[in-house]
Amino acid sequence: MFRFALLFVLAFFASFSLPAAAASFDCAKAATPFEHAICDSPELSAADDRLAKTYQTAIGGLSEGAVAAVRGDQRAWLDFAQRACAPEAEPMTSGRYNEDRTRCLINRFDSRSSALEDSRMINGMRFYVRARFDAMPDPNAENADSYWAVAQHELSYVQLDSTEPFAGAFNAYVEGEALKLSGLFGEEGGSSEMDEDASSDTNNSIGVAEANANRIDLNVGTYWYGHGAAHGNWSKTFLHYLVDEDRELAARDIFTGKRWQAGLLDLTVEALKAEHGDALMLDDTSYIADAVTDPARWDLSDPYALILQFQPYEVSAYAYGAPTARISLEKLAPYISEDSDFFRY
Repeated sequence: MFRFALLFVLAFFASFSLPAAAASFDCAKAATPFEHAICDSPELSAADDRLAKTYQTAIGGLSEGAVAAVRGDQRAWLDFAQRACAPEAEPMTSGRYNEDRTRCLINRFDSRSSALEDSRMINGMRFYVRARFDAMPDPNAENADSYWAVAQHELSYVQLDSTEPFAGAFNAYVEGEALKLSGLFGEEGGSSEMDEDASSDTNNSIGVAEANANRIDLNVGTYWYGHGAAHGNWSKTFLHYLVDEDRELAARDIFTGKRWQAGLLDLTVEALKAEHGDALMLDDTSYIADAVTDPARWDLSDPYALILQFQPYEVSAYAYGAPTARISLEKLAPYISEDSDFFRY
């Protein structure tokens, strides 16, 4: 029998001008290389099953408008998946997917599932996921069968499914921040950026970490891989949205005084040395001063400490990952403002 997940997706979109036969298709009637790939590969079949369950869960309990938005994105993803792993970034109409292209499909299915898993309820707030995709031929590829013949770009970000007055402002804020992550999808994406993006892969996301009536914390993840490079580059940062004030958290909301920046830097360096020892590569501390005082680097999930997030290469070797520094509130007490609890909790 044709794998359930693709059957589900195609059946779901049958009313959107997709082939009518797709709604009753099974593996005995597989016609396209894409269909054969899902039927023939156990690993891709498993990824397909996961996506079907994830998608069904992601749209559960959403309003009509939100379901329609996710539905449209899923249709766009289906088109993207068929182009992203095929020669010239066009759906294959004959032949079969080779091992590399099948692996590419598995990665695309798993990536979509991971993004949709950010669709969930947190403290009474229902978040769902919007997404954008693109695939384009790499003009620098040796040939259409090259491992990096197609540039793949994925962007996902959460939105709030709510009629509360602040929801519209929050959604516009998050979408705006998401578009900044990839010029390809934003208004600033011009032809020069398109040319550059045709020789790289990106996967950027904004997901919800925590939410309450006062503050919504978001995880921001970026990934960029230039075709042929030894490895990709990635980063992890945060966005903290103040619900009542309709704005980002600012440093002044937490810290006060003339020396808080210098004090925070000293405590951060102390924590880095204590936590990472010989793995630390930090001969000069001045270049991390701006990062330390940037709320985008602050993980506020620990009620007893401030966690500072650093990126690969920033204070240690790439292989060491993205280190953090944990500073107790007790040590930070001389620099914390009287009103900080309102913003922190």
